[in-house]
Amino acid sequence: MIITPNLENIIAENDSASIQRAINYAKENGINSVTIPRINKRTDEPLWVIERAIIIPSDMEIVLDNCHLRQADGCYDNMFRNFENIEAEGHTAEEQSRNIIIRGQGNAVLDGGNHNGLTQKNSGKDGMPYITANNLILLYNIRDFVLENFELRNQRYWAINLFHAQRGRISQIHINGLCDCRNQDGIDIRVGCSNIIIEKITGQTGDDVIALSAIGNNTIPHSMNNRLRVEGRDEDIHDVIIKDVIATSVECGVISLRNCDGRKIYNITIDNVHCTDNYASQDGKTYPEYPKFKLFKPETSTLHRICDGNIPYTLLRIGQHGYFGERNAVLGEMYNIHATNLHMYKGSVIVANVAMENCYFGNIYAENDVDHILTTRDDRDTLPYGAQIKNVVIENVFYNNADNDYATAFDIVTDEASRDYKIENLIINKAFLGNCKNIFNFSSNGEIKFNNFYGSYVEKENGIEKGNL
Repeated sequence: MIITPNLENIIAENDSASIQRAINYAKENGINSVTIPRINKRTDEPLWVIERAIIIPSDMEIVLDNCHLRQADGCYDNMFRNFENIEAEGHTAEEQSRNIIIRGQGNAVLDGGNHNGLTQKNSGKDGMPYITANNLILLYNIRDFVLENFELRNQRYWAINLFHAQRGRISQIHINGLCDCRNQDGIDIRVGCSNIIIEKITGQTGDDVIALSAIGNNTIPHSMNNRLRVEGRDEDIHDVIIKDVIATSVECGVISLRNCDGRKIYNITIDNVHCTDNYASQDGKTYPEYPKFKLFKPETSTLHRICDGNIPYTLLRIGQHGYFGERNAVLGEMYNIHATNLHMYKGSVIVANVAMENCYFGNIYAENDVDHILTTRDDRDTLPYGAQIKNVVIENVFYNNADNDYATAFDIVTDEASRDYKIENLIINKAFLGNCKNIFNFSSNGEIKFNNFYGSYVEKENGIEKGNL
């Protein structure tokens, strides 16, 4: 028997209630699947308007059959989550959810609709709920889950937000962010997540497309880490595979890894990531509302020098200054990162701050208007910048840059206050460099080992080009 919210005994006073009633009915009758069809029988329209979160219990599959779910105007809630009351439920190992699937068929869309005005600035203030209410999908204390084959559209904040999630797959997700507000990430894997594969991701976001964030200040009572905690669980992120990504950020990173306060990120495999032009570039359009949210200007940030349009500043971020409660990460807390087949067309391929150890970056293709293969500057150009780098290999680099005054292939610098940052065993091998202003800008403790460099570089002086390898 197929359970849908269109059944006569299921239809309720609004679409959210109809869908929830269908899920509850299925659960009570030992049926583990609910299908949401394209046509909403209550309204005879191809649209389901979601006014409050739909709660998915363990051992339940939601099939999105060519349907369009859109959040109601003025709604301050998730579209899907796995616990009703996030303040009181789901905070012990015994309460862990299991076997939850949200699966699209055909053209399934989860749509944030019009923004409701809730941001991090007013989160929990003046009667506003906390910002987690603006996640389209919020799952925590869960294992054995699948999110696959649907479009995330116009997310109001992070589209998918996971805390303490284990053994899951996120696959074939298209993200179409309107980019009319800050922090419109695509997929956020936060504290306590492990054994997850993220694959076949396309589209664009306003902020990071995919972020692994072992961050957050636990000393703040209503921080996300405390509101979505699981007692006795560590807050590390590990054993995550990210592959087959063709996407871009309007202004931030495609993939970002951040950790702090003793939390670790380790055993991360990243493969086959292509940063593409955003939709505005492809369609000759602009985002008229987004510039007022811009954080970065050419005079304050070298990593955001191109502000005449919307661009990502990096393909891959490793660590970031300023993201900590009590202290930044140190060596031994971000390690075993393996990233290959990286394709970038603007900004920087790798931005590394704070600390990383035992990492490999290979098969890097940078062209068009890429400034750096690797830089240790911060995106906001705030001090300190630099990084502790130990036992890192970068190899098989193909860098064919347009002629610009910012193109330094390996920009490894620290500010004066951070001269204790040290480079140990950074090896760069097999680099084919074409038309970059400089090969190295190096002002840090330690040394770089490099070999098998080929090509030419350009050092501008009175209009004369010079240099070769």
